[in-house]
Amino acid sequence: MSEQKITQIDFIESLWFKDLEVNGDLKTYVSNLDLDKIDHVKTNFYTTEPDKKLIDFTMKQVEPFFKEVGTKLKKEGMSLLKVWVQKYEENNYHPVHVHEPHHDSFSFIFYVDCTETSACTVFYSPGYPYVDHTTFKLEPKIGRCVLFPGALPHEAMPNTDKARLIVSGNIRFH
Repeated sequence: MSEQKITQIDFIESLWFKDLEVNGDLKTYVSNLDLDKIDHVKTNFYTTEPDKKLIDFTMKQVEPFFKEVGTKLKKEGMSLLKVWVQKYEENNYHPVHVHEPHHDSFSFIFYVDCTETSACTVFYSPGYPYVDHTTFKLEPKIGRCVLFPGALPHEAMPNTDKARLIVSGNIRFH
């Protein structure tokens, strides 16, 4: 009987971020939206009709970055699934959650406004909170856009200012 060799396969989840410009039209539009107070943030997540202006302003800013990542992943196209806004006031936070569990779904956070003291976003290993191996803290910066697998657990820590304003959403690569 021959001896079987051990095969090791290492894998991790990747996330990508890029610092972009925030278009004044997007910032003005998002800053003036009427948001609902839901749990620990103000948001328009539960709005049933897609906000065409929000989609157009956002995609104009982030789509080239998404296409660049899609090329790295050897994907030929993408579809936008949903876009929403979240405004964090002092002490607001968003507990650990995931967006889209589909294997080709990715989520994004685009920091439209923030300060040096705005809450960071913490990403956890898949399986969190049952399996906790690593975390990654992403510091907010105006114009920073992060793209990550939709099933990756993450949270916004308690905010220490009144400026944290993000556009978030889900896309699917194909």
